[in-house]
Order: sequence, then C-alpha cells, then structure tokens
Amino acid sequence: MDYPKSIPSAGLVDGKFVDEDPVMGTPGSLIPASWGNGITQELLSVIQAAGITPAEGLHNQLLAALRGSGLFVTAPQFDNDNSVATTAFVNRSGLQFSGFASYADSAVLTVSNIGGVSSFSSNTPITATLPATAGIAHASTMNVVNAGSGALTVSAAPGSDTVKASNGVVGSIVLGVGETAEFLKLENQWRLVGGTVSLKYASLFSGMTGNPGYQKYSSGNIDQWGYGTTDANGEVFITFPISFPTAFVSVVATHVGGDGAMVIMLAGTATKQSCRLKVRDMGGSVRAGWGVTYFAKGY
Repeated sequence: MDYPKSIPSAGLVDGKFVDEDPVMGTPGSLIPASWGNGITQELLSVIQAAGITPAEGLHNQLLAALRGSGLFVTAPQFDNDNSVATTAFVNRSGLQFSGFASYADSAVLTVSNIGGVSSFSSNTPITATLPATAGIAHASTMNVVNAGSGALTVSAAPGSDTVKASNGVVGSIVLGVGETAEFLKLENQWRLVGGTVSLKYASLFSGMTGNPGYQKYSSGNIDQWGYGTTDANGEVFITFPISFPTAFVSVVATHVGGDGAMVIMLAGTATKQSCRLKVRDMGGSVRAGWGVTYFAKGY
C-alpha cells in the first residue's frame, strides 16, 4: 500500500496529500476511488483474517483483530526465525537460557554470557570474572556452574564493581564441586540471588566453621560444638557459639586425655545459651585443666 503517486490528478505534493489553500489559490489533493478502496480493503483484510465480520458502525474492529487470538500464527516449537512469537509459542517453549558456554580454564565473561549459563570444568582452582556492569541492562542475569573438581572463584571486574551475597557480604563467591550460582546485575554490583551456593548465605543454612562452630539446617535444627577446660571442681561452663532460638535439646561431651573419664551435664544448668559440664576420672576424682569437647543439639 502506498500513496496514489501514479495518478497525476490526485494532486500530491512531495508525494503526500495537501489541503486546499484559498489564500494562495492552490487546490487540495483528491482521493481517487481506487486509493480509498485500497486503504479500506487493507484494513478489512486484517479484520476478516481475525475471524471478525466487518461492521460499518464499529470503529474498534482493527484493534480487536490485533488483540485477538485468530490473527497470528504460532510457529513450530523451537522455531528461531524473526517472526512474532505468540503466547502459545512462548508457553510451549518453556524457560530457556540465552546460551551455554563451557570453559576449561579461568575466563573473563562478557555481555555475550548475559542470560545464559557459563560452565567451568577444571581439576585445579580457577577464576570466573564477571563482565563490567557498565552498559548492561538493569536486572540482567548470569548463571555460573562449577562442573570441575577444583574450586571456582567468581569475582567482579576490576574497578568499581562488586560481588555481593544475598546476606550482604561483599567479596568473591567460591563455588565448590557441582555448585551453581545465579547473579543479578544491579548498580555497579552483581548480586547473588540463586543457585546452590546461595544456601551458604541464607539464614536457614548459615554456620561457622572452626572450633567453636555451628551449623543451621532448613528444618530449624542446629548443631553446635566447641572445647572447654575444667576448673578446680572439674566443671566446665560452656557458652554456645549462638543461642538456640527455641530450645536446647542435648549435649554429648568427651574428655580429652590419656585415660578414661566420665562427663556429665549438671542438672538444671542447661539454657538456650549455655550449660555446665562436670568431669570425673575413673577413681571419681576431679581436677582443673582437663580438656572437654562437646556437641550440642537444639532448634
């Protein structure tokens, strides 16, 4: 469809219609019947293709056709041409990443990795450097997988960018064997928002390594452990690394020494924050300086 340029009597100016100008004495353009019919038929063809019967008194039929379900054709599954995707096509295709890239060594990722999966496979520790956030659309995502047996450290690009865990900790993220990470682009920041490695930073799974230490579980159960030394009465006052939110349940303790000894928890001393242990040797004697390790459970 085009302007009626082939009809001289239409009176187009620069290829377009103009109004009559009585002051200048110039006539206005004429609309040839063929052009008016052609324009009308163009619109009617769209309306009819959508399964709608044209009605002279209605003025929203073209909009209804464009918004309806009968006009557009759903392409075959996984079709990747430039045709418009219907909602049926999108729903049938399911969620798809933009691509999959595999690396055997340290690599600096680029904008081509945005929206896709970057898989690293190495037997030694390597590093994945995320692309600089400048110029990348807000809330873009990246997925990183450690498919190797060596640790994978994910870091920000040199400059002002940072990597931030979901609990607010800033710094590189280390992925162990088989771990995954999903990052969300924010202002000068890649935020860890998903993947198995994010569980380390969630309150349900938080913990502290070392001695003393603790580990939380999604069920609400908490394990805590540590070390203490007896006083002159053979007693050890244990303060747990963190307070049990609801209740202390039990404690198992072991004497550290060269001979047998019995370790008990003194009745009435257990709280959500602490307990008191007592150690006696095989002869029933007590002594200062005996080491005791403990393992406590609660929720």
